[in-house]
Amino acid sequence: MSNLPPLIMTYPQLETVLLPLTIGYAWGANTIHDLWKIGAPTPDSTPGNEKRIIFPGQLMKWLEDVLTRQGRPLSDGAKLYARMTQMESG
Repeated sequence: MSNLPPLIMTYPQLETVLLPLTIGYAWGANTIHDLWKIGAPTPDSTPGNEKRIIFPGQLMKWLEDVLTRQGRPLSDGAKLYARMTQMESG
């Protein structure tokens, strides 16, 4: 986990990826914003386009809870992280 680089995303980007995982799990859906707010804003953020650093350790804890609750394998978290990395660079 400590080898993973942090991600830099806007809240809508993060929500787009994570919200589908939370179907039927209100806590998961309600804490996506909290997960995003934990990270520090980036210097290039602007009002209406604020980007924040998403810390891998916090993201993985969140994913572990949500994936376990959904009965999905934790390996889905690694796949999702890879997808998020591609979103960030693209």
